[in-house]
Amino acid sequence: MRTCVIAVVLVMGSGACRRSAPGGGAEGHGHEHATEQADLPGKTVTTWTAKSELFMEHPALVVGQETAFAAHLTVLTGWQPLSKGKVTLTLKMADGRAMHAEVTAPSRPGIYRPTLKPATPGTCTLSVTIDGDHADQIDAGSCEVYPDAKAAGAASPKEDKGGGISFLKEQQWVTDFTSTPAVERELTPTVRVNGQIKAVAGKEARLAAAAPGRVQFTMPAPVIGMSVRKGQLLAALLPRLSGGTDRASLEAEVQAARAEAVAAEAQLGRAERLFADQSVPRRSVEEARAAAEVARARTTAAQGRLAQQSATARGMGGAGRGAFQVRSPTGGTLAAVQIASGESVEEGQGLFVVVDLAKVWLEGRVFEPDIPKVEGARAGWFWLEGYEAPFEFDGKSARLITLGRVLDPQSRTVPLIFELDNTDGKLRIGQFAKMDVAAGPPTRTLAIPVSAVVEESAKPIVYVQVSGEGFERRPLTLGSRSGGWIAVRDGIRAGERVVTRGAYEVKLVSSAGATPASGHAH
Repeated sequence: MRTCVIAVVLVMGSGACRRSAPGGGAEGHGHEHATEQADLPGKTVTTWTAKSELFMEHPALVVGQETAFAAHLTVLTGWQPLSKGKVTLTLKMADGRAMHAEVTAPSRPGIYRPTLKPATPGTCTLSVTIDGDHADQIDAGSCEVYPDAKAAGAASPKEDKGGGISFLKEQQWVTDFTSTPAVERELTPTVRVNGQIKAVAGKEARLAAAAPGRVQFTMPAPVIGMSVRKGQLLAALLPRLSGGTDRASLEAEVQAARAEAVAAEAQLGRAERLFADQSVPRRSVEEARAAAEVARARTTAAQGRLAQQSATARGMGGAGRGAFQVRSPTGGTLAAVQIASGESVEEGQGLFVVVDLAKVWLEGRVFEPDIPKVEGARAGWFWLEGYEAPFEFDGKSARLITLGRVLDPQSRTVPLIFELDNTDGKLRIGQFAKMDVAAGPPTRTLAIPVSAVVEESAKPIVYVQVSGEGFERRPLTLGSRSGGWIAVRDGIRAGERVVTRGAYEVKLVSSAGATPASGHAH
């Protein structure tokens, strides 16, 4: 009978269309079963170590008959097929005698095909040894060697692999897939709030133009992301000239100021001579001296305006004494450059933003009913887009700044602010966060990763991996969440593995209306 799962073919690009073969195999599986094995019942083994998963298929073991094994080996880090290394299958009888089958390389990535020919009947155990970069020792459990095929068929009813949903190894290996065991953990009750990364108050400086004028960058030019020292000069602002700004007018102003200064100097000299002859009072000398100083100052100012106009016309710095210096009031990182060198700006227009990122604020908004739960909170977790693992904070890495005392009348929330260390620079101003704020002492409970939970019809479910390729859909009763884990009150048992990545693909297979036949199209 031929079975095709179209949805799986489209989604996974995997061969899920094949015909069942005797003995639990499949057409195209690649096992060279002997004719006498055709009616033997099939066996499967699924087991996990800390590093590997073994999913192994083989016919019943019969004395004198060569038995072909299909050992599917998965490296749990990344859930990838074992692509290299020597694999040794060991069959050990109850009396201690053992036989081994070595395979130096997989027939396809992840699939090793050792063969054994048992010599004596009786109880036995199987184990798999992996040599190479991914060394591991896997206990494959107990087994039985039967004296003949008739005894094997009588003693071994048709095996129920369980699960109801079949998701093949070849599909798992090409999918972002992972399963994780449910375990007992210490979980802290938490309150979920929305948050945002913000600059520490007083540690963000927004520099603006003090007057209308033309901006001239320092050298080297300021660049977004560069480190800035407190007091560092970032640019000069050449004030815009008032009145006539053409060069001829400015030159005439300089000439007039010089002439006025010359006349004032001459008047001062005449007054000093007359005072020496006692022809004029001292007051006349003082008045002449003041007039001369004013004339000299006007000359200097007129020359400065002329020089500034010349520098501006040439597109050069010209940041003399008449220019405003734009200096950073704080050390940190240059977060924004809002103008270009040579650009004319108006008074109050933004120029630069400097932020001290060594510490940042994590600000959450706590809803009114949850305020009593987080009073005195000092720890928790938060998630940022793009990062898989949560960020943890506690009394050592964070400092509670405030829990607001005034409710926002629209959102009915108060701010909850923690100051976080950010010396590694991972936290960026403006990032949104999902926060779990600790709201009580920890308790020990059965827990699974939050990523394993799938919402179906507004109810939580998980997909449990009951064998290497068999899965079950389980509804759950959940408790509190903490640090990426969530308590499970009912639905699974400790040690059962739940799909934490790839649940959507398993769901597609489940909803396709048919499950692949036993075996593989390797």
